[in-house]
Amino acid sequence: MTEAAKLMEKYQSANQDASFEVRQALLDFQPQWDKYQSTAKHAGILKNIKLGESAGDHKKILEQDDSVIAQACIDVVNVGDEKLSHWVLTMLYDMLREDSSSFCIFENGNIADKPLRQFLGNATTREYGADKAAWVISAAMGNVPSKFSDAEVQHFLALLVGGNAASCSKRGALEAITNLFKSDMFRKAVWSHQGVADCVFNIQPETDSQEYLYRCVFATWMLSFDSEITADLAKHDVIQKLKSVLLNSRTEKVVRLCLTVLKNLLAVKAISEQIAEEGLLEAVRQLEYEKWRDTELYDEIRDTAQLISTKVQEISNFERYEKELQTGKLHWGFVHSSKFWSENIHRFETNDFRAIKHLAGLLNNFQTDKTTLAICCHDIGEFVTLHPLGKRKIVGLHIKERVMKLMSSADPADREVRREALLCCQKMMLNKWQDIDSSK
Repeated sequence: MTEAAKLMEKYQSANQDASFEVRQALLDFQPQWDKYQSTAKHAGILKNIKLGESAGDHKKILEQDDSVIAQACIDVVNVGDEKLSHWVLTMLYDMLREDSSSFCIFENGNIADKPLRQFLGNATTREYGADKAAWVISAAMGNVPSKFSDAEVQHFLALLVGGNAASCSKRGALEAITNLFKSDMFRKAVWSHQGVADCVFNIQPETDSQEYLYRCVFATWMLSFDSEITADLAKHDVIQKLKSVLLNSRTEKVVRLCLTVLKNLLAVKAISEQIAEEGLLEAVRQLEYEKWRDTELYDEIRDTAQLISTKVQEISNFERYEKELQTGKLHWGFVHSSKFWSENIHRFETNDFRAIKHLAGLLNNFQTDKTTLAICCHDIGEFVTLHPLGKRKIVGLHIKERVMKLMSSADPADREVRREALLCCQKMMLNKWQDIDSSK
């Protein structure tokens, strides 16, 4: 089985219905099919369908007469009986999830999903029914796209994420969108629909459930196979989102899927640069020190770290450094490591030591944030230590005075800044005594 197939299988088996109690109450319910116009003549056959029983048996019943019976069930969803609607939707949901061959009821016949969309767009529809209807409609569109038009998909999306959105849960809307992403025919149109990107990347790793995070990453994984869409993902902070998930989640299936997505995105130049700049290498390497039940996950972590490391080396580290300086906000990462400085020290001579002057500017700017101040102190200390003219070049930039002042700060919030300022001062003083020794 391919990796993609395995992930699809895990995604399907991972679903745990949040409305468990509603579903349990439906197990003992038996619809009175003879009461409804669309199902009355099929009542004798339909009574054989029972929730919780074989999807294969249900499929055999529903595909009879070129899926006329399946259409009868769909039509009855909108008769105004909420319990009946929930029962039919649950039956279709269970059957389609358990046995993908059940989509033949949409493929072989001339099934119209309009009753389901009307039910979804009803202001009185509760979350349970809306989620199930959205899943059934989107699953049919994703698996049998030839039976649906672009207009029908757009109308469905308008119901799902539009201004008059249906009462789907946050998770229900995301699952429906993910189902649509499965279709190559509709994926680009779905992605470009207003509100879809917000739904996919509405990630709060600190508070969202692991199941919801998994679905967000899964949707991203499906998008990562389309070269046109992946080029657009950089605009939506996809790397920052994935990094946040990796830093906060310790659920194996979530972490594994994040690693898989990163491998796909490394092939996209703009995003691979973000991966290098956002410190994903450090975030991935840190995972190796966690305890995982699946020992194969350690191999995946090391493999992904190696791929990211290779990509980092392909990108000019000094260019990354200057690009970060231009933002005015520095972040701890590879370009602030001793290894980076030892490999690139002479490149700081370019443009009359422009990067060092920029560091001095950030250091002397009282609006600079504390993390950036700490990193400025660290980097100046590295420059003074490693460059032959380091101490001489910082004279006149008013760096020493500023570092001394930061070192003496009494603000508890300046702890990191004080530490780096102290180390920077020590390096400057060390160089001073080395100069004295060499002159003797």
